[in-house]
Amino acid sequence: MENLVNFRDLGGYQNREGKKVVSGKVLRSAQPVGLAEADKNILVNNYQLKKIIDFRSQKEVIEKPVDTLSGVAYLNIDLMKDIKSGTASLEDLLKYPTTAEVDQAMQHVYGELVMDKTSQKGYANFLDQIITQSEGAVLFHCFAGKDRTGVGAALVLSLLGVRKADILHDYLLTNTQRQAENQKMKTAAAAQGMSDEQLLALDRLLSVDEIYLNHAFANISEYYGTMQAYATEALDFEIDKQDYLRELLLWG
Repeated sequence: MENLVNFRDLGGYQNREGKKVVSGKVLRSAQPVGLAEADKNILVNNYQLKKIIDFRSQKEVIEKPVDTLSGVAYLNIDLMKDIKSGTASLEDLLKYPTTAEVDQAMQHVYGELVMDKTSQKGYANFLDQIITQSEGAVLFHCFAGKDRTGVGAALVLSLLGVRKADILHDYLLTNTQRQAENQKMKTAAAAQGMSDEQLLALDRLLSVDEIYLNHAFANISEYYGTMQAYATEALDFEIDKQDYLRELLLWG
């Protein structure tokens, strides 16, 4: 992609039964705003994109509306609408000035993403949107495509039976794929007078770490036991829906 940051296809991973996740069906990225025409053509023509799911807050959506693409439906699911601690937007998270505070805040965010009722309802809607889109592709995103999007990707891949090591691999790709964009943001922040300590915190904030996603997994394990039970009990994404998700997105 020319300027769609942190973009990738969830397809290609093998699950524990030896089946592979279908390519070209479920895509993830940072916010699709100000896209190059080449990127739009790839999404619409190559991937046959039919739906964009936006996990950002209303404030983020208003400030940076998603590009309109021909024949592509749009749905905003504000995952953190009723969470008092914030939205997981960059603006909210910039209030943590040290790397230690960033790590603590991010683990808290990831715990809320899987345990808060609003987030659970949002992820339930997200999963329903995937299984009702039998043709073409679905693209889901937040601001940076790393936290709200990272948990969403982990939920999908987990329910497809993909190994945790591969789920973490997909999650950590953000650190490579956002490298150039993050450097631009850090350079701009330095020019605006951020201290060295603040720049280290910003670098941490713009990155992902497996301790964050593992914290979400640990919450699910502690309170629900398995991802399947979590999907059934917390997301109302019952076994028949889980079976259909696997039927739709696995082959071989």
